[in-house]
This record gives sequence, C-alpha cells and structure tokens, in this order.
Amino acid sequence: MSNKNFVLCILTTLLTLSCIQAQEAKVLARHPGDIIKFEIKFDGPNAEKITRVNGGLNLEGQIPNDQAGFVNSFGGNSTTPSSPKSFDLQLKVPDNIATGNYTLSLTGFAAEGYGDYANGRDFMLPPIHIENPKKFTPPSITVKQLP
Repeated sequence: MSNKNFVLCILTTLLTLSCIQAQEAKVLARHPGDIIKFEIKFDGPNAEKITRVNGGLNLEGQIPNDQAGFVNSFGGNSTTPSSPKSFDLQLKVPDNIATGNYTLSLTGFAAEGYGDYANGRDFMLPPIHIENPKKFTPPSITVKQLP
C-alpha cells in the first residue's frame, strides 16, 4: 500500500468514527433555572375550541436518596394560543427539583370540557434529563421523653 493510500485510509477511518460519535451525542441535561419550551398543536374535531393548555414534567422513578424532600414534578400553563390551534408552553425548572428523567403530560381545556394527553400514548418525546447538583440527606436524630 502506498503512503498516499495509507493516509487516505486513515482519514476515511477517522471521518467515519467522528460521524458515529456525532450520531451518538446525547441531549444536554437541563438544570434549575432553565426554561424548557414546547410547541403544542391540536388537530381534528374541536381543535379550535381549545383555549388553554396546562403541562407538566414528572419524574420517572424515585427521588434520589441524597435529595430527600426535593420536588419530582413541575408545570405551567399557556392561556393564549400562539396561532390558531397552537400553544407555546414554557416550564421553568425549579431550584429544588430532583435529578432524573422527566416526561411531559398535557391538558387542553375548552369551554365544554378538556382532554388529557400523555407522552408515550398521545405523542412521543424523549425523556428530559434534569440534573441538580444540590443534595440533602436528612440527619439522624435522637428523641427522649422528658419526665
């Protein structure tokens, strides 16, 4: 193999490896104070009747042991359509959120009723990973009854 072919082979291999790594890149974690934005579009009968959307992110699994008392869900609402049958929803990650993967659930309200929508059932979004560096493990205590 000539030097030119050898160099070409090396460059091709490096380019292939960099492409594979780029495909495996994960979405960056969210942190307390971050704003997570969603666009919600309704379609079909009664879609134009939706006037308000509530949404929330809920922790999959348990709160970590070193984050006792932290919250495992948070939400927000959008009261004005951003365009016909569409709503923009913004959720601010709270300071005392537990670390973990969160999934979205939504409720669309109309004057006549409402519809509940869940990730994995009505729409598909990957879980949102939230990392919170804050920790709290409750200290042990001793309690004695006094005479």
